[in-house]
Amino acid sequence: MTLSYPRRIFLTALVMLIGLLLVVAALWLPPIDHDIEVMDSLFVIDITDSMNVEDARIGNSKVNRLDWAKEFTRQAILAMPCGSRVGLGIFSEARSLILMTPVEVCSNYHDLMQMLSQFHPSMAWVRSSEVSKALYTAIRQAKEITPQPTVVFLTDGHEAPPVHETLFPKFTGTPGEVAGVIVGIGGSDLLPIPKTNEAGEIEGTWAINEVMHRDVYASSRGDAAELNENRPRTEHLSSQKKSHLETVSKRIGFEFVSSPRSPQALMKEMRKISENRQQSVKYDLFVWLASTALILLILVFLPYSLFRRQAE
Repeated sequence: MTLSYPRRIFLTALVMLIGLLLVVAALWLPPIDHDIEVMDSLFVIDITDSMNVEDARIGNSKVNRLDWAKEFTRQAILAMPCGSRVGLGIFSEARSLILMTPVEVCSNYHDLMQMLSQFHPSMAWVRSSEVSKALYTAIRQAKEITPQPTVVFLTDGHEAPPVHETLFPKFTGTPGEVAGVIVGIGGSDLLPIPKTNEAGEIEGTWAINEVMHRDVYASSRGDAAELNENRPRTEHLSSQKKSHLETVSKRIGFEFVSSPRSPQALMKEMRKISENRQQSVKYDLFVWLASTALILLILVFLPYSLFRRQAE
């Protein structure tokens, strides 16, 4: 089947006219209002020495836990719709430090990525890693932000000095008052912990006699002290402390996910617990209209023999 010359001219003119109208519409139509569901989030990343252990994976590459946390956070931000707001923080010692309060993800994506790229072990102000207390401070800080964000706390759960299970740091808040997710990072095998200097450069690994293996606060209690004596001397090695993180998450009313496979899995958990809100955003139709016009104009110049072959 072939098209007659007049019909071919007519169809060509029609397609070009439609393409021209689409180009005009792309240039002149204003953005339209579109209601979407968005959330506010605060990502807090562990930057202590144990996060330098290389037992995480990005694709087929083995990376350290901190690099995994940064890349996962980057992908999570990319997965959020425009209108969502994200803040960034780090934790060292017994407290979290917010470095960037929640900002809109699309208009501030470059700034968020610049800040995230700067997260480095050299930013740690103290060598200790009191995960539980740092979580508590992140919750207190999130309560002071409006709208209140969902806390996403990325850590391997390694407490240094160690916490005795009978002397767990007291949580004075109300469980679930702030929504949050603890993201566990790292493998299950105990591995040596890289030791960093003041510049954040790795200089060997922590030796068995360079770290505390007992909870010092348990020494004054008879029953706890006895259990303390039986603790294995493995605090110079690190793995993901899943059991500990699960216990912490229950105490504060957070969800716990261990090494999620994708940011989408994390987003699914966050949507369950976050106070999502409807927000009207300006949706620009330029890209869609201009792309459609380009496709139509390309079709005009394709040889009609292609259509004849398909018809045959």
